[in-house]
Amino acid sequence: MAAAALVLVLSGCGMTQSGAAGSCAAKELELGDSALHPGGSVQLSVDWMTATCEDTGGVNRTAEDIAVSVTPTATGHTSLLATVDRASGDRYTVSGRFDLPQDLPLGPATLAVTSSMGDGAEATRAVTITAP
Repeated sequence: MAAAALVLVLSGCGMTQSGAAGSCAAKELELGDSALHPGGSVQLSVDWMTATCEDTGGVNRTAEDIAVSVTPTATGHTSLLATVDRASGDRYTVSGRFDLPQDLPLGPATLAVTSSMGDGAEATRAVTITAP
């Protein structure tokens, strides 16, 4: 499966500024080579996971205790895939390959990378879980 770059609409900071280079800018979620089926895995990367919204001159703080989860539309039950200790690098990035549950139902689902620390940061993406 080819990699796809997706730009998401986010919540967390009071506003999103187009072209801004900080934590309130639209977070960019990249899906890598993923197997979106029960027992498969998802490879993803999200930039600008910060604890504060500082596009106007303040100093960003790194988000910590970041949850990576999937919620199938069919059940509405959120499955925690992993907790990442903290974002890293100058773009406050969370990335990795995360295993999907064996009992994940087929159909539409939402992937989410969230932090409730400080101002909160969230990136979500609609995906489809398919048969292997």
